[in-house]
Amino acid sequence: MSSTLPGALGASRDRVARTAGRLAAVGAVVALVAYGLLNHAQRHGFFDLEIYRGAARWWLDGHALYTFVQPHSGGYGFTYPPFAALCMVPTAFLGFDAAAAITSLASAAAITLTTWWLLAPVARRHGWPRWFAVALAVPVVSALEPVRETVGFGQVNLFLVALVLADVAALRRGRPWAGIGIGLATAVKLTPGLFVLYLLVTRRWRAAGVAAGAFGAATLLAAMVDGGTSWQFWTQTLWHTDRVGKLDYVSNQSLLGLLARLADSGAPDRLVWLTLCLGLLALLLSRAVRAFRAGDDLVGFTLTGLGTCVLSPISWTHHLYWVVPAVVVLVDVAAGRRLHRDAPPWLRARPAPVAWFAGGTAAAIVAMFALSVIWPFNRPAGEHYSAGPIGVLAANAYVLTMLALLVLLPIRAPHPTPAARRSSALAGAGAAH
Repeated sequence: MSSTLPGALGASRDRVARTAGRLAAVGAVVALVAYGLLNHAQRHGFFDLEIYRGAARWWLDGHALYTFVQPHSGGYGFTYPPFAALCMVPTAFLGFDAAAAITSLASAAAITLTTWWLLAPVARRHGWPRWFAVALAVPVVSALEPVRETVGFGQVNLFLVALVLADVAALRRGRPWAGIGIGLATAVKLTPGLFVLYLLVTRRWRAAGVAAGAFGAATLLAAMVDGGTSWQFWTQTLWHTDRVGKLDYVSNQSLLGLLARLADSGAPDRLVWLTLCLGLLALLLSRAVRAFRAGDDLVGFTLTGLGTCVLSPISWTHHLYWVVPAVVVLVDVAAGRRLHRDAPPWLRARPAPVAWFAGGTAAAIVAMFALSVIWPFNRPAGEHYSAGPIGVLAANAYVLTMLALLVLLPIRAPHPTPAARRSSALAGAGAAH
C-alpha cells in the first residue's frame, strides 16, 4: 500500500504536467495566430466590419438600412438579411479598436475550435498527438486565403462555419436541437440554406425542420423589429446582385464569376449559368447522399459547403472556407484511411498510389490558397481576359479546384469502433488457434 501510493501520486503529477504542457502549447499557438491575424488585418483595415458598424449606426439613427453607403468605399453598403443587421447592432456601441479586437479574437477562437474538431479525430485514428497536430494545423489553416481574408475584412464567415459544424457534431450525437446552427447561419447569410436541402435529401426530417424553424424565427424577429426593412430586403434588395460587386472581378470565384471572366463583355449568359448550376446541384447532392449513406457525413457536408461557394452568384475568396475540411479529408486518406467500398475496385486495390495522390492534392491546395495564385492575373472589371490558357486557368484556379473536389473528393470507409476492432482481433486469434 505504502509503495503503491507514491507511485500513483507520481503518475498523477506526470499526467497533470503533460496536460498543462499541452494546454500551454495550444494556448501559445492561439496567441501567436491571433497576433499574426491582427497584423494581417491592417491590409484590409477591417473593411467589412466598418460597413457592419456603419450600417448598424445608420439604422439605429432611423434611416432605411439598405440606403446606407460606406463613405469612401466606392458604393458598398449592407447586403445581408435584416437578421444579420440585428446581430451587428452591438458593434455600433463599440469603438473601432474594440470591435476589431473582439472580432479578431473571436475569429482566432473559431479557427482553433473548428480545426480541432476537424483534425483531432484524424490524429486519434492515426496515433498522432492531437494537440501537436492541431498546433501545427492552426497556423497553416490561418495562412489560407479564405481564413486570413475573413479576419482581415472583419467578416462573419468563420462564425457561420462554426454554426454549421456544431450541427454536424449535434447530428452525430443525435441531439434534438441539431439544425439550429444551420438555420441561424442561413438567416445571417442565405447561402447556408443549401445545407437544409442536404438534410432533406438525406431524410433527416427533424433536423431540416429545426433548421427551417430557426431560420423562420430569426427572420420573423427581424420583421417584428422593423417590418419595412424586411419587406424591402425580401422584395427588392435580395435581387439586386450588382450591389455586392462586379461579377468578373477575380476575387469572385464562383461558377458565374468564371463565366463572366470568359465572356467578352463580362456579362455571362444567365441561362447557361442556370443550366450548369442545376447539373452541378444534382451531382453534388448525389455524391453527398452517397457519402452520408457510407457513414462519411463530413464529406457530405463538405461537398454541400463547396456547392454553396460554386453555385452562389458571388463567392469572394473569403467565402471559400470549405476547402479546409476537404484538405483534412485528403490528409486522412493520405495517412492510410481506406476508400469506401463503393469506390472503383481498381482504386481500392491501390491504396499506396491513392494515398500519395491524396497527399499531393492536399499539399497543392494548401500551397495554392496560401500563395493566393489568382491575384497576379487580376485585371480591371469588364476588360476581356486575353493572357492565354495558362492565365485563364490561374485566374480561375480556386473555382476550378472546387469543381474538381465536387467530383473527386474521396468518400472514406467507416472507421471501425474500438468494440469492432476488439471483435476482429478476437476472431483473428480464434482462427489462428
